[in-house]
Amino acid sequence: MKKLYLYGVFLSWVFLSSSVFAGNQAVEIMIGGQGPVVDGAAFQTVRQVIGNAVANGVVDNFIVSGYGKEGGFSACVQASPRTRGFVSFVQQLRTISPNPNTTAYSITPVVACAEAITFCTLDVNQCPDGLFVGRVPPSCEFAACPSK
Repeated sequence: MKKLYLYGVFLSWVFLSSSVFAGNQAVEIMIGGQGPVVDGAAFQTVRQVIGNAVANGVVDNFIVSGYGKEGGFSACVQASPRTRGFVSFVQQLRTISPNPNTTAYSITPVVACAEAITFCTLDVNQCPDGLFVGRVPPSCEFAACPSK
């Protein structure tokens, strides 16, 4: 009876953890130092787990939004539409437990990562009629010269 109960608890946990990410195809990850430097081993493990997910096609987008003074980063990681391994990837991230005295670590489900903002250089191109055009995101190609 005890074995059946534990199996039921495990299945409930798997179902709940999967359903939390059913509508969410991305997670925001934050790992950073709290005073002293970030837990180096945990930081390297987070990087390795994300790197493996990117290399294996589980992750489509990995957008870093900031770096901490004591080490670490804030980022959003979005699932590839061609894989079913995203829930396992998130569960693997959740098994990482850095030293709570030195490191803050969180994983927050989100529907999708915000689009990265593209900044283009501010150089200009002179058109044949003498007008100037700048670069246009996201490709940062020069805008078309106006026609007469």
